[in-house]
Amino acid sequence: MSSAILLVNVGSPKNASRREVAKFLLRYLNDKRVVSLPLWARMLLVNGVIIPSRLGKSAKRYREFFAGAPLTLLHHAQALEQKLNELLLPHGHKAFVAMQHSQPTLPCVLRKIKEEGFERVTLVPLFPQYAEATSGSVAAKFRRELGRWKALPEASAVESFYSHPAYIRAVVGTLRGYDAGSYDHVVFSYHSLPMTHVACAKGTPRCYPTACEATSRLVAEQLKLDGCRYSVAYQSRMLPHEWLGPSTDDVLATLAGEGKKRVLLLSPGIVADCLETVHELVRESRALFLACGGHTLDIAPCLNSSDEWVEALMAIAGVSINSSFA
Repeated sequence: MSSAILLVNVGSPKNASRREVAKFLLRYLNDKRVVSLPLWARMLLVNGVIIPSRLGKSAKRYREFFAGAPLTLLHHAQALEQKLNELLLPHGHKAFVAMQHSQPTLPCVLRKIKEEGFERVTLVPLFPQYAEATSGSVAAKFRRELGRWKALPEASAVESFYSHPAYIRAVVGTLRGYDAGSYDHVVFSYHSLPMTHVACAKGTPRCYPTACEATSRLVAEQLKLDGCRYSVAYQSRMLPHEWLGPSTDDVLATLAGEGKKRVLLLSPGIVADCLETVHELVRESRALFLACGGHTLDIAPCLNSSDEWVEALMAIAGVSINSSFA
């Protein structure tokens, strides 16, 4: 059976102009699964408060990001798509990439899949740990778009893969070249969520912090780190008291204050380097750590389009072709 693997990430602005950044933020923050408020309240908060107050800072960050690191989420996704298809196409399968809040959109890519006549579609939201604002939002749009088709393909969706052995191996692979045991401490940094989102899933298989802690523990086991040698923290918090913590910056400042001079930081929940890693961690968090007395903050790359990640995605999507990279 010919199958399509549909990989979806959040997306990013086309460029760093205020207009494009505002367009992206409008699409992203007006998603009801991102800001969980009634329509009128969401529009009032997002369009009237959040975007006007944050647009200048966000545009500045994106200008610095685009100037220093032209590889966006889309670039990484396209490289991943190309490497996957080197393995998949000879076997009648094909990978496609889409962005939830920018181009290429999920509806457009689904139309392409339909036109090419695939009998099966497997959705893989590129978010290892389930969250309603990410995986949930993508899955909802996927179901909504397929519901408009007259002839439905066989379809399935991967909800999360935070503990999948192939994903854990791929994360460990990003640390090749780093001797994790030689650092004073290792920090696992994940994107934060509003506490209202966390509370909704507490105690269920979709509990985000539980998944983040499980990923960290499984990677730490592979690195032979005991519990006192690593911490779990959360970055990109918009409000200090209403978002999941502890914050990555607070943890780094504390570690520096305790005399931890060399720290290794990785972001297993972010599969491709982007504004949150290249700018927020590499520039801002490293500067903070050094200012607080730390000496070295090494930041591991994300999975991007590594060979281990390509192999992991095929396993996660349930595709077996008896082929691999040399």
